Amino acid sequence: MARRLTSNPGRANANREHGFTMIELLIAILLLSVVMAAIFSFLWGASSYWRTAQDAADVTENARMGLNRMVREIKQASIVTEAEAGQISFEVDFHDGTGKQMITYGYDGEGGTIWRSSGGGPEVTMVNNVRLAQFEYYGNDYRCDANNDGLVELGELTTCAVATNPLAKISRADIVLKLKSGEGSEHEFFGQAWLRNRNTAGGA
Repeated sequence: MARRLTSNPGRANANREHGFTMIELLIAILLLSVVMAAIFSFLWGASSYWRTAQDAADVTENARMGLNRMVREIKQASIVTEAEAGQISFEVDFHDGTGKQMITYGYDGEGGTIWRSSGGGPEVTMVNNVRLAQFEYYGNDYRCDANNDGLVELGELTTCAVATNPLAKISRADIVLKLKSGEGSEHEFFGQAWLRNRNTAGGA
């Protein structure tokens, strides 16, 4: 009697089990690459944003500290002795036992810094990453307000007939700073200092 052959479902299923085909593997790699690229792009954007924010914070802190010191010292000045767009010198007594001092602040366009010098001593950097720094000067002798705009600018003080010493008539100095940070971003700061101890002698 002939033996009857019967199929073995378990063996047939085992024969059908196999690994990934090449196409399936390529698709899996492609999908993984897309996911990884998306994750990397997100992390890179977050990191770049953080660096930009940190740079801006550092620039702001640097500028505020330097600007606050300039304003504070100019407010205590008795007279401005040099008034240029990029440099200011003034005489001041801090009442610390050292007597009167000559303080100078200047802008170094090549180095991008604001520097400070005391009594003709070495220049000390106060603010970095400066793209532009400008000092503007005003007086409060409105007889010199030639154009009647309510502002007595240094040029008007210089040409005013009643000004025997134009620099001595400066009662206010404005400071404009533009600093750069990060990827070309720019920040502008403004300070205003009224000379509270201004010496009005000498035709001022």
